Amino acid sequence: MRYLEDRIDGHVQVGELAAFVGVSPSHLAALFRQATGGGVVAHHLSLKMARARRLLDTTDLTVAEVARQVGMDDAFYSSRQFRKTHGASPTAYRAHHKG
Repeated sequence: MRYLEDRIDGHVQVGELAAFVGVSPSHLAALFRQATGGGVVAHHLSLKMARARRLLDTTDLTVAEVARQVGMDDAFYSSRQFRKTHGASPTAYRAHHKG
């Protein structure tokens, strides 16, 4: 979990994480599903979206800057993922929570 949190602004490969932990990728995936109910990549994305929400709440960064802060170079993709996770676009979320 700490490994994923420390790399919130980057990309994580399951095989890379499995090697770091010292287990096979399939065993890591099974352990991760038992512990969290989801996959490694999905959990990492949820961490990114939680960080994006906090940045929208606490800063005046643009949506594109927030996307870059969480390791997503494509602001449109980031916005779609944010909407899926939080039920509103980043702009609408910020207007509702700050406005």
